This record gives sequence, C-alpha cells and structure tokens, in this order.
Amino acid sequence: MLVFTPTLQCGGSERFVSMLCRHISKDRFAVCVAVLNNTRPFYRIDTDAVDLVDLQESRVRYSLLRIRKLVKAFQPDIILSTANHLNLYFALFRNRFPDQVTFIARESSIVSINTQRTKWPGLYNWLIKTYYRRFDLLICQGTYMQQDLVKNYRVPEVRTAVVYNAVEVPAASVLHTGTGGVYKLVAIARLSEEKGLERLIHAVGLLSLPFRFYIIGEGTKRAELEELTRTLELQEKLVFCGERPEPFAGMEDADLYLSGSYYEGFPNALLEAQALGIPAVAFDVPGGISEIIRPGVNGLLVEDNDLIGFAAAIKEGLSRTFDRQEIIENTQKRFSVRAMIQKMEQLLTEL
Repeated sequence: MLVFTPTLQCGGSERFVSMLCRHISKDRFAVCVAVLNNTRPFYRIDTDAVDLVDLQESRVRYSLLRIRKLVKAFQPDIILSTANHLNLYFALFRNRFPDQVTFIARESSIVSINTQRTKWPGLYNWLIKTYYRRFDLLICQGTYMQQDLVKNYRVPEVRTAVVYNAVEVPAASVLHTGTGGVYKLVAIARLSEEKGLERLIHAVGLLSLPFRFYIIGEGTKRAELEELTRTLELQEKLVFCGERPEPFAGMEDADLYLSGSYYEGFPNALLEAQALGIPAVAFDVPGGISEIIRPGVNGLLVEDNDLIGFAAAIKEGLSRTFDRQEIIENTQKRFSVRAMIQKMEQLLTEL
C-alpha cells in the first residue's frame, strides 16, 4: 500500500498516517508513505517496516511526474490519499495510473463546507461531483461527513465507509481532584478562523466565577486573539501556551475542555480530552462533535453561536459531577486504536 500525505506536520490527517503506520499489521501489508514535502515534520515514521519517501514538492499541482515514478517503482495494490486537495488531484488523474491499482481517499473535513473556503468554490464543487466517483472507496471520519458526500456529491453510499478517529490510551490518567477555587479551562486548536476561538474568549468573558483559560496551539490569528483578550481585559485569566508536542501535559486535571469550532471533521483534541476524562462544552456544529459528545454524560452541547448559552453551559458543566472514569472507559471503548486499525485492515483486505 502506498500512502500519500501532503506533510507530516501537526494535524489530524498527519496523525492518522502516523498511527496507521505504527499499528497496521506489517505481516499483511507492505506500506510506503510518500510525503509531498517533509521539511518540517511533527510526526515521524519511526518504524523500519515502513518506507518513507519525501517527494520534495512545494505544491500538489507539480507532483504528478514524481508520483507516477514512485507508483511505477513501488507497484502498489492500493493507493491511499489523505487530504481533500490531494484526493481531488488523484481523482482527476486516476486514468494516468495502472487500472489494477485500487484507489482510496480519506476525507479530512466536511467537503461541502471546505469547498466554500477555496478560491473557486463553484469549480471545486463541480470537480468533486464529477470525479470523486472514480475512487473505489471514500473513508469518512464520521456519519455526518459520509452523508455530506452522498447527498451533495452523488457519491454512492456503498463506496463510502465510516472509520472513526482513534485516541491512544494515556500512560496514566490524572483524575480530577478539585481546583482550589480557580477553575481550569482548556482549548487545544490551531489559531485559525474556523476554530472559533474568539467565540470562546467572548463566552468566558461573560463568566463571573474565578477561572484560568489555557489556549494551546499556534496560528495566524494569534495576534488578533491576544488583542481581543486585552480589549475584554482578560489578560490575567487567559494564557496562550503556543504549540506543544504533548498538548495535554499539565492539563490532565482540567475542569472542562472547550470547543468553539464553526465545523469539525472528527476532532482529535476532543477525543484526547475525553480519553483523560475531561468533560467538554462545544457548539453543536456540522461534523463529528455531536457523534462524540453525549449531553449530560461526557459534556454539553450548545446551539451554534449562542455565546450567552455557551457561558451558561460552562457554568452548568462546572457545577455537574461528571463520572470521569466512565468518560475514560467509554472513550477507550468507542475510539480505540485497535478498533480503527481492525476496521482499516478489514476494508483494505476486502478491496
């Protein structure tokens, strides 16, 4: 199997590739990972049983010749692509590859929403509707993502499969033992438009109780978010921690995990919070969040863009006694690495 990823930087698709390479059966599958540009890897393919090739291309559009050369050399039974723009590239040029190769695409976001953020959304939508049916299988992270492809892009449902993201079991879980009067809130996200961090800052600004809100991540909106924090006079209560290799280190005892996203594929950071037993408060937005959060059991959902309701939900979440051990056990059961790998191996074998 030949796996294509644009980078191995910090991101959900890259995390999936890394996890797949570490856990897939090496006795049943010979795996090679092709990275279009691997200049700044966050994840590393650290197993000798998996080959790694850096194509050293700055853009997907320039990569066809090198991809074809690699396919000819490796002669894969299966090609798996793992990002929306890369998926479309393979769909467009599938007829330039051997007929006997099985093509699989794994979607990383909600396609109908993601296309609206492109330079030419009309063209992008038409291309996906026209060419995505060339794939033998489209792997979706959740049911919402699957139905988006079926309803909006005429992809036959039989050519889709849902494989939930997985979370690895922490070496040791630190169960919540109290905060000493100052509540600990945490959000882990790229500091970009779609993550809605400004909504979280406005919401916590409505709270009258004592708290510290830790925002872990880096991105282009950092300066803007820091300015908003100063405008709302929250400098003493908000901490921008930047990007960290182990984002939850020191946050295992957080009272709540907060998500402000406008949409999500199937958020890994939320899964990691749940694996530590941290209940969540999130907006009920398109994507996989509502497939993870069971209101009242492992968190609370708030009507999209209701900032007052979100602040009220934070207050309610802090007053509830969530069973954190149950959150840990249910998360491990529903989203285990073993379950994800078994489903992937089953799909690959059937194809």
